[in-house]
Amino acid sequence: MLQLTAEEQTWLAAYREALNKKHPEAVQEMLIYGSKARGQARADSDLDVLLIVKDDARALKRELRWIGYLLAAKTDVLPSIFAYTQEEWESRRRSGSTFRKAVERDAVRVV
Repeated sequence: MLQLTAEEQTWLAAYREALNKKHPEAVQEMLIYGSKARGQARADSDLDVLLIVKDDARALKRELRWIGYLLAAKTDVLPSIFAYTQEEWESRRRSGSTFRKAVERDAVRVV
């Protein structure tokens, strides 16, 4: 029950396009989680985005997040972007991370 405003949808599409253009093979998966994914967002809710990047793109994590924040600076969208490598994300599964469990419960994959 994804609950995004038109401006958030536009930002998300632009972010995905910018990632694909600048680093076409880096992002393995993009997920929306939290209140927007659960359909429980309020007017002041942020947009929680999780990037799972290929292990060999580890050095790009900060840049990949920054691309999204720069795009949002021109909008009213308030993203909160986390980036994990495949191995880091798998490590959180093995450790029983409550964050990972919450993301998996709520997550909506961005195509």
